Amino acid sequence: MTRTLALVALALTAFTVPSLAAPAFTALPGPFETRNPPVVWNATAPDAITMTAGPKTNWFVSPWDATADDTAPTLLFRPQKGNFDLEAKISLTPKSRWDSGALALYIDKDNWAKICFENSLGDGRLSVVMVTNRGVSDDSYTTMTADDNTMHLRVSRQGPAFVFFASHDGKNWTMLRDFRLDGDQTQVRAGLLAQSPTGSGITVTFSDIRYSTTP
Repeated sequence: MTRTLALVALALTAFTVPSLAAPAFTALPGPFETRNPPVVWNATAPDAITMTAGPKTNWFVSPWDATADDTAPTLLFRPQKGNFDLEAKISLTPKSRWDSGALALYIDKDNWAKICFENSLGDGRLSVVMVTNRGVSDDSYTTMTADDNTMHLRVSRQGPAFVFFASHDGKNWTMLRDFRLDGDQTQVRAGLLAQSPTGSGITVTFSDIRYSTTP
């Protein structure tokens, strides 16, 4: 009997799957909460990670029929109260249309937003695309592109509103959109996202991750 129990314990130990560990980033005020775990992610520096999204992963609610696809891996943290800025340099080599890396805001399943560096045309030219979701999603396309597959993105909370920015060099920023989100504002989270809606997966590098609070 003792030997049988020992074998059962050994079997359970062998098949125990460890939880996804969240590395500490000195640039952020707290650890990540994981929605839809990525295939793999690694901290490569205190302010940089790589994240791989699996195939057919997306975050979108169709404005036509309200069909929801909430499968994109997202790493979120809780900002401190008040105004804040979150920015990162996003780099990827797309393989399929809509492959992208993004900064995200999340309150609940109906109220969220993302600013993406995305292969929206399907020809490998990445551009900045934004989605806000208040029940259903909208797409907002820009002409901001980059030849080196790298773009700096920023999310800001300014009072009751949020603002999206983009920059080629991380110094000169273009404001692209301001908006509000419904829902409980005390539940706002911000973070990083990767997606490959029509493809076999994508690896995104987030570097120069910076978080700051503003008056």
